[in-house]
Amino acid sequence: MNATTFRFIIYIFIIALVDQISKYLIIFKYQIDTTSLNSQYLHTVNDYLNFYIIWNKGFAFGLFQNDIVTINTIYILIMIVIAVGIFIYALMINKRAYYFSFGLLIGGAIGNLIDRIQYSAVLDFIDVHYGNYHWYVFNIADISISCGCIAVICLEIFTKNKIKNEINS
Repeated sequence: MNATTFRFIIYIFIIALVDQISKYLIIFKYQIDTTSLNSQYLHTVNDYLNFYIIWNKGFAFGLFQNDIVTINTIYILIMIVIAVGIFIYALMINKRAYYFSFGLLIGGAIGNLIDRIQYSAVLDFIDVHYGNYHWYVFNIADISISCGCIAVICLEIFTKNKIKNEINS
């Protein structure tokens, strides 16, 4: 294993670890009952940020929360396949920026996957808002996945433009 691949695995591990530590701290600080996935707790941090603890039993943004057993099994299998696929793809392209971006994606996916396996739901707790306008409640893993996606899209756009410019020169 070369140093770049090792760093890629470290990125994944760090993101998943930071996500799990943040969730543990929220559970510990607010004494969240992890056996009752219907519990909710609201703590106002400032005018723009709340800790609103909810259990996401569905997919992204809480979609399909009613069919928990089927959804969890399918979700876990899909996430494992996607994480392995992204990992293999990242190893194949062997570019440092992609490693970091895909490390964010896989680390976040693993962080949420650990929750799915441990609690049958994902703990979301960050509520960003302006007045009465609230964004979806999310967690560190969701931030990591979103940033990883944006980074990959930017890399693809700029890499494609660079290749086009080199061909046209």
